[in-house]
Amino acid sequence: MPKKYDVIIVGAGPAGLMAARAAGENGLKVALLDRKAEIPKIHRSCGGVIGVNHYTFGQSATFHDEQHSFAFPVTGFTIPYAGPYQNIYGYQIYSPGGKRLELGDFAELKKDPVKNRTGVATSKELLLRGILENLNKYAVEIYPGANITSVRKTPQGVMVGGGGEYFEGSFLIAADGINSRIARNLGFNEGRRFFGTSCDTSWEIEGLDCPDAEGFIFMITPAGLFSMLPAAETNHYHVYALTYRRDKAPAELIHYLFYKDPTFSSWFKQSKLLHATSCVINVFSPVERPYKDNVLLIGDACWRREISNVGALSCGWMAGQAAAIALNEGNRNERGLRSYLEWYERYFYKPHGAATPSALDFQDYLSPEELDYLAGLPGRKLPQTMEFIEMVRLIGRTYAELMSTISDERPGILERLITLRENRDADMEQRVRSGFPNFLTM
Repeated sequence: MPKKYDVIIVGAGPAGLMAARAAGENGLKVALLDRKAEIPKIHRSCGGVIGVNHYTFGQSATFHDEQHSFAFPVTGFTIPYAGPYQNIYGYQIYSPGGKRLELGDFAELKKDPVKNRTGVATSKELLLRGILENLNKYAVEIYPGANITSVRKTPQGVMVGGGGEYFEGSFLIAADGINSRIARNLGFNEGRRFFGTSCDTSWEIEGLDCPDAEGFIFMITPAGLFSMLPAAETNHYHVYALTYRRDKAPAELIHYLFYKDPTFSSWFKQSKLLHATSCVINVFSPVERPYKDNVLLIGDACWRREISNVGALSCGWMAGQAAAIALNEGNRNERGLRSYLEWYERYFYKPHGAATPSALDFQDYLSPEELDYLAGLPGRKLPQTMEFIEMVRLIGRTYAELMSTISDERPGILERLITLRENRDADMEQRVRSGFPNFLTM
């Protein structure tokens, strides 16, 4: 006989844990299932940054140092966090020769960190552990090591099974992350556009010789694009290499950055490797309507890549609230979850769902010297932001205003930029052909 619950939640990351908390606070009986034996443990590349003091998908967060908590005033919840943290002030982009395109004056911003920080780097393990421990006060039963292999509709709602155990509830909230098995098995991926397979490696290091390291830093090199951001502990950082190409191994790329790159390897001469992780991600377009047969997809399970920690936590909270409203009103169907579905459409899918990731690999078209020229051309700091889409727009507007200058000073660069733009669709098609959309990450 299946175990009976009001709501079943599969996946205990930020979205799943917050869905369990919201449903539990509303008095629902909840089963929380996760494949990991130790639920808060992070096994893949993940930064743990919470964006603060700005809007992400229409949501916002603030961090209160003395209260050791994050507040989400739009959605109306708080989460405790008493672990270590570092402040982040926005983006910086480095060209191959070390020219820097700055988004924000970090020296000025750091004079008032509480007001001006755009992110807080946390220990995601400690963050999740705090939410998990908070569930003990509610009717939430937690099943670590639960590998769900079947999902089916029943007259009472939905049933899931795995490892010889079965669970039945009015709703299933699927928060099983990027490359969601539930999304794939229930046909949610039909009609989604495939954008390629990303192979990622990240190193957590201690020690760095880099100016203004309190930002999300991109490094353009002849070998590819790398990124870096602070980790929770002081003087600790996450460094990332990713590729969509099969002729480049992420491990080889990150070794190039640390030991061979003529500009950036000097940053890491005194660095100590603390931890290495990796993951493989199939990138699809977002799910337009994340509901089918009493199953609701939330967080990364229905998004393009990471939906962000702010987005995931907010999705979980809103999904748990919506399930409570639905069951209180006796609407065990799609109509019962309309508050969540309308919220998701308004703040996530409608403004961002149609966006297409770029396959613009600038280093394949422009020489290091040409990229250095472009990085130094604005001659000023751009406005501060922590929103990736807004960063792209700012850079696009900035260089659109400089096109006549580029044409006059370096017409060859302008020609190559035009070629890059003309080849965008063909480059994306090559990325898609190099991927493996049926690959199941384990």
